[in-house]
Amino acid sequence: MTNYAMPAPNGRDPLPTVAVPAGVQAGVVYDTLGMPMSVQAARAMTAGSVQAGLGRALAKLHHEPVSSVSATAPIDSIEVVYLIGRFYRELGRKQPDLSKIDRDRWSNLEGVAGVLHGTIGDLK
Repeated sequence: MTNYAMPAPNGRDPLPTVAVPAGVQAGVVYDTLGMPMSVQAARAMTAGSVQAGLGRALAKLHHEPVSSVSATAPIDSIEVVYLIGRFYRELGRKQPDLSKIDRDRWSNLEGVAGVLHGTIGDLK
């Protein structure tokens, strides 16, 4: 199986190919931060992989190393909105309505990952 996710450098050459490891389903593609680029990729994620991707995105947002991000430290609601938007960016689906979710469930990175992992099953 071949993945043509990378554009050609000059726009005229054939697209470079990247071999997909054996056992990986078609459509399971992630960006450089580990965020899903398809619904199939989102469904294949564990709660831990969602949290890891969110941690990398939060670290990049703050221009900090990933090791400085604590999964249990409180985060601002605007950061939560950014992270959820970043997760759903390529999915083309409606994001969860945070006003209908108890604030305690999404007040830190671990909680946001739990909320997102819980909504993955609802993606169609």
